[in-house]
Amino acid sequence: MNRYTDFVVPDEDLQKIEAAAPAAAPAEVERPRKLLVYSAAPMFYHEAIPWGVEALRILGEKTGAFSVLVSDDKSVFQNEYLDQFDAICFNNTCGTPFHETDLKNNLLDFVKGGKGFVGIHCSAHTFVDWPPYGEMHGGYSQDHPWVNETVTIKVEDPAHPCVSMFGDSFQIVDEIYQLQEAHFSRTKQRVLASLDPNGTDMTKDGIVRDDFPLCWVHDYGSGRVFWTALGHYPELFWDRNILAHYLAGVQFALGDLKADTTPSA
Repeated sequence: MNRYTDFVVPDEDLQKIEAAAPAAAPAEVERPRKLLVYSAAPMFYHEAIPWGVEALRILGEKTGAFSVLVSDDKSVFQNEYLDQFDAICFNNTCGTPFHETDLKNNLLDFVKGGKGFVGIHCSAHTFVDWPPYGEMHGGYSQDHPWVNETVTIKVEDPAHPCVSMFGDSFQIVDEIYQLQEAHFSRTKQRVLASLDPNGTDMTKDGIVRDDFPLCWVHDYGSGRVFWTALGHYPELFWDRNILAHYLAGVQFALGDLKADTTPSA
């Protein structure tokens, strides 16, 4: 069963997504690409998941950059099924969507072997009981001091194609969390954007970090990983810049958009 089908995205929202989606992809498509959008979330099911599904579908169809297959069935991680895809997107997954060791290893081998991974928002709180996923993903979320309020985001690498649409900084209303110390390191990830304490309420309870990365890319074996923390609320999926951000990240993971992955440190 695809649980996302239990939620209907209103036609007016689909029209907003269609209107906001870029007309063309930022990179030329080398060959037909296929993206697996996985949306299982046993711990917490984000309301925005169906909006994310539709946004990714529309981005692929409108630009011709990729086709999408959507599932929350763990059987898609059998190798004979995975082989057809160029990248996997974890769309607001939260928790441990499956426990089978072979399926988990298939996910890692898929990326490590030269394909791609895209993580949206709560992909950072997936498989938190399985450290190899944290290494592949680049880090785990810890908690979210900022919920449904305006924060300022600093673009650390404004020339990078995955964040160039934002300029040097921007403000957004979203759920913003801080990361666990485990697995994340600027010596491993190229951080593209982070929370800017200047312009953000830093009096929140529970703030224990002084570095708040919100987007990164890195190599994993021969594969490519793109993660963005943005995507907790449905209305983000018809924001023009956010959609351009997702599209660039997906094309990077698919292998069509060439981008620097040199670690930040």
